[in-house]
Amino acid sequence: MRRVVIGLLCLPVLAACARPGPAPAVSSGTVPGPRATATTGVMRPPGSDPSTEWVTYQADVTAVRIGTDPRSLLLTVALLAGAEGCSRSPRITYFTEENNHIYANVVQDSRLSQVIGACPSNTPGAVTLTAPDPINGRIVVLNQQAWKPDGNEYHHCDATFGCDPLPADHCAPAWIQVAVKGLDVSRHSTGTVERCDGRWLVMTVPLDPVPCGAQPRPGCVPVVSVRRYFLRWAGRSGWSEITSSAEAGCGAVLTVEPEFPNNLCATLPKPS
Repeated sequence: MRRVVIGLLCLPVLAACARPGPAPAVSSGTVPGPRATATTGVMRPPGSDPSTEWVTYQADVTAVRIGTDPRSLLLTVALLAGAEGCSRSPRITYFTEENNHIYANVVQDSRLSQVIGACPSNTPGAVTLTAPDPINGRIVVLNQQAWKPDGNEYHHCDATFGCDPLPADHCAPAWIQVAVKGLDVSRHSTGTVERCDGRWLVMTVPLDPVPCGAQPRPGCVPVVSVRRYFLRWAGRSGWSEITSSAEAGCGAVLTVEPEFPNNLCATLPKPS
C-alpha cells in the first residue's frame, strides 16, 4: 500500500544513526486531520471523485550520488507512473541537520494513486538535496532510511552493522552471526567455526539447541541435531551457504563445489 505523507514520523533508524528532533508536518498537498491515515489512505465523502484531488505521498529513494556542488546530493526516486496525473512535483519537504547527520523527507504528489489500476508502474525521477554547508561524507537519512557514502555514491546502511564500516575480517564473529541467521535453523542457534580462511568457511550449527524449550517440558528428552555447514564469501552480503552435511570429511561439499579447499575439511570428524 502506498504511504500517504502526513508528516515526518521520526522512527528509529539504524543503531549507528541518531534520531532527529520533532519535525513539522508536510503542508503542501497533505490531507489533514482524520481524512487520511497510514493504513486506510484517503477518506472522502461518499460519491466524491478521488481523481480530482492531489495528495502527497512518499517517493522512495532508489539511488544517491554526490553532486558537483559539495553541498548537494542527486537522488533517484521511484515516481508513480501509468497515466497523466500519477505523479508530479517530486521534492524535499523537510530538512534538518543534527548530530552530524542530515535528515530529509522526499515526496511526490498524485491525484490518481487512489484509483485502482491507474498507476500500475514506476518511473525514475530526480530530486536534488542541497544543504546549507558542504555535506562532507555525512550520513543522510531519507524517509527514515539511512545512507552512507561509498566513493561517488551512497549505499543503504547495513541492517546488521548499521552505518559503521563492515568488519574487514570475514572470519570475525559478527560475520559468523550474520551467516547463522541466514540458515534454516532455530533463532537460538549459534555457529562454531571449524575452519575459515576468509574465502571459505566450515562451521557446525545445531538445528535447535533447546529442542525441549527454554523451560523443558515434562517427559521431553532433548536430542540436539548438529550439522556441518560449508559456505563461500559472497562480498557485501557476507557468507553464502553451499551445502550442509551430517557426515565426516569433505564429501558433501566437493560434489557441489569442487573448488572448496580439501584441507579445510578432510580431517573433520562427523559433526556432533
